[in-house]
Amino acid sequence: MAKAANRRTAAHAAARARRPVTPAARTPGRAKKISITVDEHVLHEVRQVIHRTGHTLSAHVTEALAGDLRRRHLQQLIEQYESKHGVITEEELARARDQWQG
Repeated sequence: MAKAANRRTAAHAAARARRPVTPAARTPGRAKKISITVDEHVLHEVRQVIHRTGHTLSAHVTEALAGDLRRRHLQQLIEQYESKHGVITEEELARARDQWQG
């Protein structure tokens, strides 16, 4: 039993070391306990994912929420750009991809 617990602890530590650093992770605030309702099928699949990765449900939800905030901030930047310069064209996107992929 102790060996299994040690393997789980080692797996969790290894998974934590592999986690990407996000803006929220770089400047963590105090954790706040909340109660949420989640579709049972979604929760089942998420629990399978976190079991394989060694993450906690709280860490997974926090990362998902942080990702949603990043996407929303990016959408705001795009909207601000397009309000000043017009809709981004396919040519502009292609140039940006070329520069980004360098």
